[in-house]
Amino acid sequence: MDSLTQIVLGAAVGEATLGKKQGGRAALWGAIGGTIPDLDVIAGMFQGEFQYLIAHRGVSHSIIFSVLMAPLLGRLIFYLYRGQRGSPREWSWLMFWALFTHPLLDSFTTWGTQLFYPFSDYRVAFNSIFVIDPLYTLPFAICLLVALSLPRTSLWRQRWNWAGIVISSLYLLLTVTNKLAVESVFQQTLHRAGKSVVRLSTYPAPLNNVLWYTVAEEPSGFDVGYYSLLSGLDRPKIDFHYIPKNHQLLGGRDDQFVPERLRWMSKGYYALGQQDSSLLWYDLRFGLLNPFLPDTATEPAFVFAYRLIEEGDSIVQVEQR
Repeated sequence: MDSLTQIVLGAAVGEATLGKKQGGRAALWGAIGGTIPDLDVIAGMFQGEFQYLIAHRGVSHSIIFSVLMAPLLGRLIFYLYRGQRGSPREWSWLMFWALFTHPLLDSFTTWGTQLFYPFSDYRVAFNSIFVIDPLYTLPFAICLLVALSLPRTSLWRQRWNWAGIVISSLYLLLTVTNKLAVESVFQQTLHRAGKSVVRLSTYPAPLNNVLWYTVAEEPSGFDVGYYSLLSGLDRPKIDFHYIPKNHQLLGGRDDQFVPERLRWMSKGYYALGQQDSSLLWYDLRFGLLNPFLPDTATEPAFVFAYRLIEEGDSIVQVEQR
């Protein structure tokens, strides 16, 4: 999720964990802890495009990172206060939950989070909420701000903070319910159209949880389309756009490191294209730049498109288009 959301979540977790004892300090350190996993973007500044793509939401978003970093950070906070505020165990417990809830929330978005690194490189992605969703963040932030404005010993401070946590969690549950509903609609619509669907995945469109996008894989291509929950669940009209895979454009280089990692990153939902002498890679999971692209269009405009950089017969790097 976006940085503001992770700060709010971390602060609320810190407040819930140690707010009654430490007041605003708990929320402050919770917010800091909730930001730490995304510091992998700093490392990305010193890496190539490809290296950053495969590393983002990697080790810093793993469960083991939270487990190992929490006691170190907890003891550091304890020493910063010269042992006068809280115990190392209390601060470590706060930091664990601030660190861990960050990748846990990220797992509900589309990019994918390597929760089980280094034991597995599987990217957990429930694809139920967009990376920025005001309906998740704003009520949460309002409840947190009201809570922090009250005395730390106030029962209402705890109630307001927990209200934000509960409301945001219920909304997250609603996004999963919405996803299940729209998947059923897409599957039924494709079945009625006689499509030979191998597998299908759905994703929320930007900034909301009402408009949804699907990628349905067929043997030689993908059907992509949009559907709004406001259209109802009973046989809505959905316009699909067919995208040929064009995987043959790799010319037998599928097993080279860069194509293999891109395939892993996109979970196999990718297509290839060619522009002039450049080979293009489209990650289909994030939708079209123009959702109303006509079916006759020859050049799909996807949000995530990369130019593959070649040296001889090898693909060595990518460049965002």
